[in-house]
Amino acid sequence: MVEDWRLMGQESYLAGRSLRFARWTPYRLDWDHDHCDFCSAEISDDQTGHADFNEAWVTADDDYTWVCPKCFNDFRERFGWIAAER
Repeated sequence: MVEDWRLMGQESYLAGRSLRFARWTPYRLDWDHDHCDFCSAEISDDQTGHADFNEAWVTADDDYTWVCPKCFNDFRERFGWIAAER
């Protein structure tokens, strides 16, 4: 079986984590976008005009790691993610 190209060892830091669906916000003041940790889709407030998403799933405990809706749906079961409340 061919492994999905989006899997690059994320299990070591994302397995079993709680994620919440949220509008993108910068992690730091000088941050203008993030990328899905799987497919690299751009996630931002779309002021750049080329963001793929302005809402996505983010790690609930630190608001740092972003996962686009498609990758969340594709890997939710495999990673055992818990959908946290907003």
